Amino acid sequence: MKTASAAKVAAQFDDYLDASQQQPVLVTRNGKPVAVLLAVRNKRDAEELAASPRRSLKSIFKEAHEQIDESGGIMHEEFWKRVAQSRAATPKPSTRSRRRG
Repeated sequence: MKTASAAKVAAQFDDYLDASQQQPVLVTRNGKPVAVLLAVRNKRDAEELAASPRRSLKSIFKEAHEQIDESGGIMHEEFWKRVAQSRAATPKPSTRSRRRG
C-alpha cells in the first residue's frame, strides 16, 4: 500500500488517483492515517463499497488467518498464478487526457 501525506496528495491529486488504480493509497495527516484512496471501476462498485460495513484491518487479518487455518491456504506459486489470472481478466481503465493548470 502506498502512503502519502494529505498535503502531498492534495498537491498531486491526479497522480495519486492514477496510483490508486494499482494499489490503495493511505492518506495521512500528522503521520496518522485519515483516509484511503481506493479505485473503483464504476458507480456500482463505489456504491457497494460505500454501503459495505466498515471493518478494521485487524478483523480482516483475523478472518484471513482463520480461513488459512481451516483450508490450509494455497502455495505461494498458486497465489501469484491466481493474481495474474485475475489481472488478465480485469478490464484496464480507459486512458484519459490529463489537464493540468
